[in-house]
Amino acid sequence: MTQAFGQPAFPVDTHIHRLAARWGLSNGTTVTRTERDLKRLFPEEDWGRLHLQIIMFGREHCPARGHDLESCPICSWAASAARKTREARKG
Repeated sequence: MTQAFGQPAFPVDTHIHRLAARWGLSNGTTVTRTERDLKRLFPEEDWGRLHLQIIMFGREHCPARGHDLESCPICSWAASAARKTREARKG
């Protein structure tokens, strides 16, 4: 909607859903919940741009596999103590 028609939208795919949960922006129980949470956090005029920025950031710094919490510029300070403990056990 945003890219093709310029309509405000904040599409939540698997990347956005995972990163929003990882960064504590949503509890991540469903993509619908994540979309609602993100729309409440960010101004409507930023949704389309933020969607793409989050995806690109995730590819570069915060991948699904082989994620190093301490080297990610966001996760290194945004992750809860419990998440840091869980990730340390996985490594």
